[in-house]
Amino acid sequence: MKPFFTFLFIFSALTICAQPRLSLHKPVSSIKPVIEKVASDYYQNFNNIKGDTIAQTTNSIEFKSRIAPADALATSITKYIDPYSYTWQTTMFESEDYEAAVAKYKEYYHQLNGCTLTFYDRSSYQLFGNYDTPDENRTFASTILQLNNDKPDLELFKVEIALNYSLPQWTVKIMMYEKEADNKIRPTIN
Repeated sequence: MKPFFTFLFIFSALTICAQPRLSLHKPVSSIKPVIEKVASDYYQNFNNIKGDTIAQTTNSIEFKSRIAPADALATSITKYIDPYSYTWQTTMFESEDYEAAVAKYKEYYHQLNGCTLTFYDRSSYQLFGNYDTPDENRTFASTILQLNNDKPDLELFKVEIALNYSLPQWTVKIMMYEKEADNKIRPTIN
């Protein structure tokens, strides 16, 4: 009986000591709810989430975004004059640690690939895209997610997860924008 009480005492002591350590681990927040809110304003050129003007050039106007992920380092909306389009982007992670940046890039891919987005007309579609595997010998990796739909007004809709190296650090960004197919921008000559 004595060994049982000894075991129980040690187990209780370890459990009590472990509780504070367990609570120090920050739960991973999902970016999906933010992406869903931003996508729902896509047809309105992000007008409902557009904040104050940050910067303006002859070709673009950059605005603060009223919606940003909790862990975001910076979030903005850019209006391009020619060709007329909008981009929402958020910088989610910066580090000199390549492995940590790749882990974040992969985490956001897993959160968004297969994610369902609902637009203003209550139509819902899933995002899908092939994972662009990072390589330390390249200065970037870019995974582009598209909607599984046949609506012409959504065929240009993209969500991109990007990993970029700019001396001295790796950056992970998530962007939402319209993009023409590369073969329409630069058709190949047969």
